[in-house]
Amino acid sequence: MNKNCVICKHLDEPSRNILTTDHWVVALASDQGYLGRCYVTLRQHKGDLSSLTSQGWAEFGAIAKQLEQACQKALGAAPFNWACMMNNAYQVKPAEPHVHWHFRPRYEESVEINGLTFTDPQFGHHYDRDQRQKVDSKTFQTILGKIKTSL
Repeated sequence: MNKNCVICKHLDEPSRNILTTDHWVVALASDQGYLGRCYVTLRQHKGDLSSLTSQGWAEFGAIAKQLEQACQKALGAAPFNWACMMNNAYQVKPAEPHVHWHFRPRYEESVEINGLTFTDPQFGHHYDRDQRQKVDSKTFQTILGKIKTSL
């Protein structure tokens, strides 16, 4: 772990964690503008994809399959957008990049959970980084539970 890394500081938040493996932590994002949005974060502080071991890559592949299947089963999501950009790490000096993926499930139809309606107005197009939806703790736990139960 690196004490100056923003990502490292958020790795140990068990109330958000969906899945933890030897190399990765999957955590539900507080912003649910895209229902089921998660971060898949490398547990070791490494700054680029080329530093991943073959075991790390194999685990990531298994996680991607599990997470996509769980969100399809629990929430009706399809397709799935993955991004690994780490640009924000370079907005400060010295830069502290930490390998992590943004996972955004996509939805052709609206989904209702606890009286909240989640829509994807850009379905079939690039996701909108500004699409945000805060949820109350009960709804957050409901989403988390639905995904975890479907793993």
